[in-house]
Amino acid sequence: MALLSSPLGAPVRAVAKIRASVHVKLLAGFLLITLLFIAMTAVSLRTFAETARETNLLDQAHERVGWSRQIEHALAMQMHFTSMTLLSQGSDPVSLILRENNRFNDTLARLEIAAPAEERALIQAIRGAQDDAMATVADIANAVRDKRLAEAMTVLRTRQEPVYQKIETLVGSLVAAEETRMAKFRASLAATHRQSMRLMAGFAVASVVLALVGGFVISWSFILPVRAAHGFLSDVAAGRFGGTLVVPNRDEFGALAEHMTWMSRELRRLDDEQRVAAATLRGLNDRLALASRAKSEFLANMSHELRTPLNAILGFTEIILDELYGEVPANLREPLVDIQTNGRHLLSLINDVLDLSKIEAGRLELGVGEYSVQEIVEVVHASLRSLAIEKGLAFSVRVAPGIPTAWGDGRRLTQCLLNLAGNALKFTRHGRVDIDVSLADDWLTFRVVDTGIGIPKDEVENIFAEFRQVDTTITREYGGTGLGLSITKRLVELHGGRIGVESELGRGSTFFFTVPLRADGGPA
Repeated sequence: MALLSSPLGAPVRAVAKIRASVHVKLLAGFLLITLLFIAMTAVSLRTFAETARETNLLDQAHERVGWSRQIEHALAMQMHFTSMTLLSQGSDPVSLILRENNRFNDTLARLEIAAPAEERALIQAIRGAQDDAMATVADIANAVRDKRLAEAMTVLRTRQEPVYQKIETLVGSLVAAEETRMAKFRASLAATHRQSMRLMAGFAVASVVLALVGGFVISWSFILPVRAAHGFLSDVAAGRFGGTLVVPNRDEFGALAEHMTWMSRELRRLDDEQRVAAATLRGLNDRLALASRAKSEFLANMSHELRTPLNAILGFTEIILDELYGEVPANLREPLVDIQTNGRHLLSLINDVLDLSKIEAGRLELGVGEYSVQEIVEVVHASLRSLAIEKGLAFSVRVAPGIPTAWGDGRRLTQCLLNLAGNALKFTRHGRVDIDVSLADDWLTFRVVDTGIGIPKDEVENIFAEFRQVDTTITREYGGTGLGLSITKRLVELHGGRIGVESELGRGSTFFFTVPLRADGGPA
């Protein structure tokens, strides 16, 4: 497969070869992804903390710049109030100068606390210049109070103004230094923000790539054996047994591959045995088919050969009983009648065997044509009425009114109904036998109900087999070869119908068969 030859094939095989269960491998994969998220969270928190620290430093720098501006303002107010002292020649401006001086010194003290070492010398210089300025203000105030205005003006020009210029220069330097520091902090904050964004983006991309690669490797370490098993099972389903399923896995998939390989080899062995058995069975079936055809041909030939002399015997017996050769003595009539009765019974058995052999050989065809259901029932009733009277049984027939002329082999259906009704009369000691015919949805149903000995439930499925009766005692007591129901079933199926029975031991039986109102017929 192309995947195994790619760079990802090595880690896929490596994960597959790990001697751990699928459950453990999946847990390891989920743990890896969880650790990635934890690491990403830690990096994010560190970045936020660094950004917060940089922001705090920037705020402090901004506050110091504000203090520097306040010092500049206080200095300007001092200079203003000093000038007012000369103009107003009063004491109020002096108090204002002292108030601004106090604000100047307080602000300068706060700034000195937060200032770095390189700015503290500058602050000390400002404080010294401010002390000189306050001394000069005192001199000016004393001169103004003593009405020495010219002297006060001289002190202002020669001493105060240079001091204020010096202080203004020093304060300007302090403000510039603080603004420079604030600009550095702002640039540092922006750089930190960019670095944190790059770090988080890179970590997120690396985490996603690692998670995708890990998920891909773990999933394909499971998918590859599944695909191999699918192809292996396709070969097994196609009948190609004995193959070997090879996977690199050392987990449940590896164990499954070993079991599937063993199963394929067992299937190969069983398939070989089955093929040998099938070949043997085909040979046996061929020999059985030949034997069955030979049997059918033998029965057919023997039936024809037996019927010819038997018909001659019955014919001569009937001629003798009709006294065409002269009067028959009374002591010979009864044996001749017995000969005729048993001969007809033997002819019936031979006809059954001949029909069965034709059906098995596929040479029996229905002689389809129009027939009357009423006539079939009447023929059967007339043929069996004497047997019912002889056994003292009630024998009734009923045909539903309105049944039209049907299409099929009426002679064969008569034979089917004769077989069922004859069996019912044979196996009924007392009670009654009823024949009923009905029509529903173009299907005729012939039903024979008796109050005879019944059939055990475990023998119901066997009664339609050839040469089969419920047990040997029935054969001895009632006679018969067991061919009548088998032939009846075959003839009904030739008409496209079906036959069935409902029976309870000791309570009688109900045999029925259904055929279409218009049956096409065909070879057996």
